[in-house]
Order: sequence, then C-alpha cells, then structure tokens
Amino acid sequence: MDRTGTGAGRPAIILNLRRRFPAPPERVFAAWTQPEALRRWWCPPGWSPAEIAVDLREGGLWNIAMRHQADRRLVGVGGRFIAIDPARRLIYTWRWDGAFAGMPETRVTVTFTAVADGTDVVLIHEPMTDVAQWTQHRAGWLLGCDRMEALLLT
Repeated sequence: MDRTGTGAGRPAIILNLRRRFPAPPERVFAAWTQPEALRRWWCPPGWSPAEIAVDLREGGLWNIAMRHQADRRLVGVGGRFIAIDPARRLIYTWRWDGAFAGMPETRVTVTFTAVADGTDVVLIHEPMTDVAQWTQHRAGWLLGCDRMEALLLT
C-alpha cells in the first residue's frame, strides 16, 4: 500500500490550515466539540443544522447533518474520535453522507495552542484524493473558521 492509504500510488494531498482565534484554548475546543456551539457556526450559508450528535470520548461517534434551505436536501458528515486531549488536541475520522460521492474516509487532526492573544489552531485534514476535493474542503474550513471566530467574539 502506498503512503496515502488510497492504493493509488500518488503522493498524499494534505490540507493544512493555521488560524488564530481570539479566545482561550478551552473555549475554542468547546466551540469545536459542543453541539450547541457547532449549531451556531458549522453550516455554510444556505444550510441549516438538522441534527448534531457528539459523543466526545475516544471511540465515540460524531455526526452533523445539515439541510439545504432551498431544496431540503440532507447532507451529513461524521466519524469516530481517535484521540482527545481537551483544549490541546483532537483527532477524528471524517466521512461524508450525501456529498462527495466516492470520497474515502479521511482524518482530521486539530491542535490548540495557547498564545498571548488567544489560541493558535492547526488543522490537518488528510488524505484528499484530488485537488478539487482539497480546494472545496479548504474553502469550507476557512469559511467555517470565520463563522466560529464571529461566535467566539460574542
């Protein structure tokens, strides 16, 4: 098997983002993992949260279902928590349901580091199977981080 885990023999395509949030790590971690907070920042414009479930323990499942406001289509993403170090690190699997057909399960690693004016977050989402997926997921994460920052400023 190649190093991407895809069997394709291609180098891994890795999404790597860094963002500073104006809040302490405990608050940013909570916004990332608590259903009440996720409901307020997760969904992109035109989508509404339908169901959010988070079993925040190693091996626990998470799922976020969202409904398109115009056509009522339901899309979900979910997975299993691999590692949890509250306010420091979170690792979980990621699998779409109803979107990105054929995209294999991926992994998200998020680290939270306290800095003088808030929290530095590093997100690694891997492996992406093609540049189009990488581009769409990058845009989604960037816009989601904008919405989460607005939530943390309230």
